[in-house]
Formats: sequence, structure tokens, C-alpha cells
Amino acid sequence: MMRNLAIAVLSVCLAACGSVHEDPYVTGARLEAASKNKRVARTYEQFIASPSYSMSRDMWRGRALEMYAPQHSRVEILLREQRGRLYINDQIAMDFPVCSGRVGGHETPRGTFRITEKKREHRSTSYGSFVDANSVIVKGDVQSWQKAPKGSHFKGALMPYWMRFNGAIGMHVGSVYRSGESHGCVRIPPEACSILFEKLAVGSKVIVK
Repeated sequence: MMRNLAIAVLSVCLAACGSVHEDPYVTGARLEAASKNKRVARTYEQFIASPSYSMSRDMWRGRALEMYAPQHSRVEILLREQRGRLYINDQIAMDFPVCSGRVGGHETPRGTFRITEKKREHRSTSYGSFVDANSVIVKGDVQSWQKAPKGSHFKGALMPYWMRFNGAIGMHVGSVYRSGESHGCVRIPPEACSILFEKLAVGSKVIVK
């Protein structure tokens, strides 16, 4: 009985320790779990034909995702549908929700671009928060040029799996709404963005249309 009790206590301790040191990317992916792959159709044609396609947060993944050919891969960002599509060797590999720039001066520019930089950890140099010496947020949703409250300094917003493709604009993990709400970048759910980061390289094509 004592042995079983000890094992139970140890299990609880390990579980608690694991939650303290949990990988933030794993945590982020888990937060997406409630909204991903819940109603994925049998074929891609059926998936995109769904009336709820543009409002869905579901992901679609095909067998082409097993390939690795960044020199023959491209990403297409569909602004009207707020969806992204990864093609590898001209085969659809993944379809995922995105959140592009908001209307009124922050629209994501259309065009054909190339990824020029990749960083697993990246912080914005323009948008973020004012924090104190202990990194406690004093004022959020600010720009770097604004005057910081006394005793605080600017800290850029975290942009994991950063992939720059047009000046200051890039793809990265962020809050994904079903309408354009960013400052111009393309926000992508953690699971989809980590896959893109793995499958694409500097020089891979990004088409925004």
C-alpha cells in the first residue's frame, strides 16, 4: 500500500514539474487543439467546397507534406478567405487559417515575394508593451516610438517562427481571428506555423493575393 502511495505521489510531482517547464510552443499548439482538424473532409476539394471554409479554423494536411523541397515550395496567402496554402512540388500540402493586416492603413500588401529571414525566436521592433524592471507590463499595445511611462521601457511583441518576406512584414505565430486584425504581418496558428518553418527556407516563394 505504501509503495502504491509513493508511486502516486511521484506521478503527481512529475506532472506538476512538467507543467512548470512546458515548452511554450507545445502549449500554444495545445491551445489550438480545440479548433483544429475537427471537421476535415476526406478530400481537399470537399474541404475547400464547404460553405464554412473561410470562417473555419480547421487545417487540412495532405501526403505532399511528407516531402521536403524548399526550393520547389511556395506559400499562398488568400486575403479574402483569410487562409494560407502550402504547396510542395506544385502539390497542395497544407491549408490553414491566417490573420492578415487590418483595413485602414495596415493591409498586408499583395504581390510575389521571397522569404529573406527566418528566426525561431523574434521580437517586433515596432509593436509591443512598456514593461518595468521585472518585465511586468505597465502599458500594452504600444509602438516603440511612444514615450514610455517613468521606470518602464519598450519590449517588442514575441513573434515565434518568424519568416520575413516583405520589408518589416512576415509570417509568424500570433492570434488568429477570422478577419484581418494584424498590423500587416500574417499571423498563423502555432502548429501550422511550425510546419511552415520546417518546410520552407530563405528564398522560398510567398504569394499574397
